[in-house]
Parts: sequence; C-alpha cells; structure tokens
Amino acid sequence: MNRFNRWVVDHPWPTIAVFLLVTVWLAMGFSRLHVNTDIRSMMPQEHPVFLYNEWVEDYFAIEDPAVIAVINDGGDGVFTPPTLRLVKHISEAMAALESIDGDDLISLSAVDNITGEGDVLSVDLFFEKPPSNAQEARALRVAVFENPMMVGTVVSKDGHATAIMGEMYDGYDKVELYADLLAIVAASPVTTERVIIAGQPVIEGEISTLMRSDLALMFPFVIASTALLLFVALRLIRAAVLPLLVVVTSVVWTVGLMGWTKSSFFAISSLIPILLVAIGVAAGIHIIHTYLLSVATHPTRRAADTVFETMQKMTRPVVMTSITTAAGISSLAVSPLRPIQSLGIFTAFGVMAAMVFSMTILPAILSLLPLPLKAARRARRAEAVSGGTVSRLVRMLSALVVGRPRLVMAASVLIGLISLSALPRITADGSMLQNFPVSSVVNLADREFVKYFGGSIPIQIVLEGGDLDAWKDPSNLRAVEGLQRHIEKSGHTEETRSIVDYIRRMNAVMNPDDPAGYRVPDSQELVAQYLLLYSLSGEPDDFDDVVDYNYKQANIRAQIDSDHSPVVQRVIQDVDSYASEHLAPLGIKTTVSGTAQIMATFVDLIITGQVRSLLLGVFLIACLTGFMCRSIIGGLVTVLPVAVAILLNFGLLGMSGEPLTVTIALMSSMALGIGVDYAIHFVIKYQNERRQRSCPVDALTRTLSTVGVAIFYNALVVFAGFLVLAMSNFPPHRVLGLLVALNMLVCFVGTVTLLAAVLHWFQPDFVSLRLPREGTRRRKESLKKAA
Repeated sequence: MNRFNRWVVDHPWPTIAVFLLVTVWLAMGFSRLHVNTDIRSMMPQEHPVFLYNEWVEDYFAIEDPAVIAVINDGGDGVFTPPTLRLVKHISEAMAALESIDGDDLISLSAVDNITGEGDVLSVDLFFEKPPSNAQEARALRVAVFENPMMVGTVVSKDGHATAIMGEMYDGYDKVELYADLLAIVAASPVTTERVIIAGQPVIEGEISTLMRSDLALMFPFVIASTALLLFVALRLIRAAVLPLLVVVTSVVWTVGLMGWTKSSFFAISSLIPILLVAIGVAAGIHIIHTYLLSVATHPTRRAADTVFETMQKMTRPVVMTSITTAAGISSLAVSPLRPIQSLGIFTAFGVMAAMVFSMTILPAILSLLPLPLKAARRARRAEAVSGGTVSRLVRMLSALVVGRPRLVMAASVLIGLISLSALPRITADGSMLQNFPVSSVVNLADREFVKYFGGSIPIQIVLEGGDLDAWKDPSNLRAVEGLQRHIEKSGHTEETRSIVDYIRRMNAVMNPDDPAGYRVPDSQELVAQYLLLYSLSGEPDDFDDVVDYNYKQANIRAQIDSDHSPVVQRVIQDVDSYASEHLAPLGIKTTVSGTAQIMATFVDLIITGQVRSLLLGVFLIACLTGFMCRSIIGGLVTVLPVAVAILLNFGLLGMSGEPLTVTIALMSSMALGIGVDYAIHFVIKYQNERRQRSCPVDALTRTLSTVGVAIFYNALVVFAGFLVLAMSNFPPHRVLGLLVALNMLVCFVGTVTLLAAVLHWFQPDFVSLRLPREGTRRRKESLKKAA
C-alpha cells in the first residue's frame, strides 16, 4: 500500500476528480429507486408455506382485502337512512376503483341474502336503494339479523358497525390504493359516523409514510449530532467535516447502487443511511487522531508527508476493521428474508465504500490543508499525565487492568453466566402491528375492527375430502362444522365461514317452520338439490372462496384477533390438534394457510436466519482476525469483547421481556461487525507497542493512552448515532437503537478492560513474539546495521 498512499497524497486533485465523477454517476440512480412496502415480498418466494398460500389464494380466488368500516354509536347503530346511504356511497366508490374487484365487493349494499318461499330459493341483494325512513331501516335490520351469515362478518353483533370489503386485483400498488381509500372517505357524506380503513393497504401505506418521515427526521439529526460530537472530541472543523463527507458519500453510493441495480428499498432499508453514518465515521476518527499526533511530533514537516506517515500507520487497522465490519453485517445475507438480505449486502457495500473514501478522498483533502498545529498540541496533551477527562478515565482503567486482571476477567465471566441464564426467556414475535406506535392509524383501526368483528388477521383452513362431491356428504360437512365451532370457542376467532354456512342457511329458509332448521340436512341428495336451486338464482362464483367446482376441496375462512406470533401459533396448533383427532379419521386432510400461517413461519425464519447469520459472522470475523494476528488464538481473543457484549444484549432482552423481532434480530450481526473494530485497533496498537517495549505495563499504558482515547471517541460517536434511532416512528427500530448503542459502550469497556486484561495476564505469543514478515525483515536489517 506504500505506492498507493504516496500516489494519493501526491496527486490529491485527480483523486478528488475521480471521486466526484463516480459519486455523481451513482447519485443518478436515486431516480430509479423502487420503494417496496409489500409485506409478502419479505418472504422467500420459493418457501413451501409461501408457495402453498399462493396456490390457496389462486385456487379459491382470494386476494388481500381492503376494508372500510362504518361505525355509528347511536341507538339504531348503522341501521339509519343516513348511515345506509353512506355505506352505499362508499361501496360504489370502492367498486369503481381499478384496483378493486367490484363484482366480489362485500357490503350491506352489495352482498346477497338467501331467502326461500315454498320450493323456490332466492338470492337477492338486501337492498338496491338505501331505506328512505327509519321504518325501512329497522326492517332491513331484522332481515340482516335473521341471516346468521351476516352477523359478525358484514355487520357487528351489536349492529353498530358494518364492514365494506373489496379484494384487490393482483399487481396493484397497495400504497396507491390506500391513498384512493383516503380520498373516498374524505369525499363521503359523513355526519355522526366514524369511518376507519383497515387491512393490508393501510399497513403498507403507513409503512411508506413513516419510512419517509423517519429518513427526513433522523438522517439530518444523526449528521448534526455526529458532527457536533466529532468537533467537541477533536476540537477541529476538518475533524467533523471530513469523516462526515466520507459517510454521506458512502450513503449516496449505496442508495445509488440500489437504484442502478433495481433493488427494492424495503422499510427496513431506511436503517442503511443511519447505520452507515454511525459505522463509517470510525475510520475517519482514528485517521485524524493519528494525524494530529503526527503533526504534534513533526510540526514543520510538509502536510503531504505527515498524511503519508499517518496512512502508513492506519492502512492496516482501517482495512481490517472495514473488512470485519462488512463481514459481520454481510452475514445477514444468509437470512431467508429478502429485506434482511438486502440490508446486509448493501450496508456491507457502504462500509467498504467508506473504507475506500477513508483511504483516498480523506487523505487527499488533508494533504491540501495547512497543518492544524493548535489541535495537534491539544491531542498530544490529552495523552499526557495532565490530560483531560478521557485521559484520566483511561489511566483509571489502566490501573485496574494492570493491578487486578483476574478480577476483570472474573467479572466478565459472571456477566456472561447471568446473561446465559436469561436466554431461555427470549420469545420471538413477527407481529406487523407492533412495528407501529400504539397510537398510530394502523393500530387504532385494527383495535376498532377487532372490537366489532372479532378479528383482523386472515386464516384459511383448506380441507381435502379426496372424492368428488365429498363436500356434499353430510358427515363431512358436520365434521367441518365441528371444527368451525371449536375455532370460535378458542377465544381468538368469533366467526368463521365455509360451505357449511351456506347449506345451513338454505336448509333454514326452505324449512321456515322447523325451529331446528338451521343445520346440515341428513341427505346428500337434499344438499345437492339445495346447491342446484341456489345456482338458478345466485352467481356461479359465489362459492369460489369456500369450495372448488368438484366439491373435493373446501376452505374455512376466519380472522384471528391478534397477529402476535404466540397467539397465531396457539391457534394453528389448536386447529391441527382438533383436525388430527376428529377429521383425519374421516379421511379429511387439513392444512392451515393464510396470513396467520405466513406470520408463524416468519418467526421461524427470524430465528433460523439469525442463528445462521450470527454463526457465519463469528466464523468470518474470527478467521479474519486470526489471519491479521497470524494466530488462531489471536482471532478468538479479538472477538472476546464483542461476544460478551452480544451475550449481554440478548440477556437483557430476555430479562426485559421484550420480544425478538425482525429488526432486533439484526442487532447481533451489526454489533459483531461494528464492535470488533475496537478490539482490532487495540490489538494492532498493542502489538506494535509490545514489540517496541520490553515492559508489558509500559506497552499497555501506552496503548490505552493513545488508541484507547480514539476508541472512546469512536464508541461515543457510534453510541450517539444509534441512539438517534430512538426517534424512529417504528418501535422495534427504537429498541434496536438502544440495544446497539448499549452494545457499543459495552464493547468499548470490554476492549479496554477484558481484552486488555487477557493480553496483559497471558501475554500470548501473537502480540510480541510472532512478528509480521515485513517487521521481521526490518528487525534483521537493523540488527545487521548495529553489528
């Protein structure tokens, strides 16, 4: 790297020109960036659960519904002429949208009612024109509540809410649909009613809104706070500006590359700019700190020569820390979840881009600027006995490590054991709703919908009867009815719907004088006759979502009242248990699908993906640091502080009861890649000092007073950078920011205490005896000259 560093400092303007040209070209990729808020795009497209769900939705003609609920808290509920006119208006406006399948719209003004008279079965709308007076509205209420299929699904059990549900055509943008729904509500003749929007469009629409708000708020704030901390720490304007120039440019390169490669910018991708700022300033801090010390030592030397000497000292640690950080974060690429893969790959690219800028643009600009003599003298004084607060803190730690190394190591072991004991208490949760504040539009709408309709998370239960017309067999139908009633008693689902409900309703209206008429008839021929009569009046596709054309496969549709993974998993396990006991003996195969099953699978993928990425990250970093130290022991010792820090973070997660979410699952790989940087800087400096000084105490003291101070500034800036995430609109991002910020402090303390104590107490060969090849050659040459 000697020739490269010399060329950069001797040719600063060509270096800057190339840098600007590439940056401008990559910045043009911003216009090509595709923001993706589709929740299902997070799933691996080839996963069996995802593929099966796609098949179910296609086979039974099911799409994600957009839901508008109209609520009237008055005495007559929604059954008043003005409210029914409002329902009609919204229903027609929704049906007119290009993205909505208007023919399958479900609402009081669009859904069919099954009635009968004599031997005639009729399927007609509840009303074509809204009731004009209270009497007609009350008559409609009676008709609705006489049909149990409407209660709890289209109209709430108390009559105070009604749902308007439209299924989206595949391929339409849910964010645009959400905007259309907001426009419909805004233009509707609302008087005393409340109108809420629920379903997937509101979730994805709000994700898009909050993601843009996060970037607009946090990115400028993290830039400003980082600049302030850098200036306060080093008391030099260029010390604040140049590292930020490096990281801002790395953000431009990374996001621009995402645009040029047509990669999706997911909601979690909004973390990338914040991460790159928090991570990327580290190299700049160490380079400028070393540069100031060199200026203080040679105040009259040419700037380019001082910068060259600085880069000669810092090339190895900067390259190694950047590679290990990128390796730790890129381990996220083995996750089966696409947004996490993207986050790992592009953040790792940004880290490497920041390394390139730190090795080129930063020294090029420094070589053009005059030497900062005052700042250099302050940096030198900070190392002296009379130094500032940071220096005194470092001396205290040095005394502790030198005097009580076994106590330091014992305390670390105790912290590790306590953290290990809390790991079994960690629970994973893939809830989408917990990504939003409790007071958000999304959560408010969901709570309202669950309050009136019992659930909002779709679940499909596919039933394979095996034979043609299996779902005309009364025994099979009663088995399905038993499963429905069992689900409804679980406490998480109030209403279910299947072909059984249609047949029970038809039997009831064809036997009006039978008090027990609302049941499955005993004769398969009678069931077939009802279905034939229905086909004469109803639409041929009315049953598409609950049974196939040959009556071989059926589907139970329901909605769960919570998307929290423990609840979803309990419901699925309960369904599977009941089905294996009561339906399997009849030859009926049962498979759970829908959003609920996807979420349950999502949690498993979080855990397996996190374990894989963490193990891969530890392996890669241990190999890299082992190569750096020319020692396997050296690699393991270097990762020791960050390993303890990660263990402590997970232990705190278990103690606090905070669930392991997708975002928090990223924490360990991030912390591994970032936190090991401190140890690498420390080990390299200690190696150099130990080989120059025979006294281990002097070597350790010198290391702590130089690189220890720089590590402190580094940790402080990264801590503040991640703490900015506490301002995020997404609660899991806040927890992630707090955990990683804490992790950075623990990594700093672990590096200057635990790592220092281990190196000082054991004096492993790699820090003193095993010299790099270049160092060995120089030592031999110096010995020859001395002879």
